[in-house]
Amino acid sequence: MSPFMVMAHLREAGLSATALAPRLGVSRQHVCNVIHRRRRNSRIERAIARAIGRPVAEVFPKKD
Repeated sequence: MSPFMVMAHLREAGLSATALAPRLGVSRQHVCNVIHRRRRNSRIERAIARAIGRPVAEVFPKKD
């Protein structure tokens, strides 16, 4: 799923990277970096996927 789609699904769920960050104990920038795939963090990936009701593998597919 593209970062644009992840952000759109978060908005539909009434959330944002800014809202998720304190819940996860990280900065907004860290959440954005995970969404835009500049960093990998399985805990944050799982939280984002859970927040939008999608499987982690769909939201953050692994590259071969």
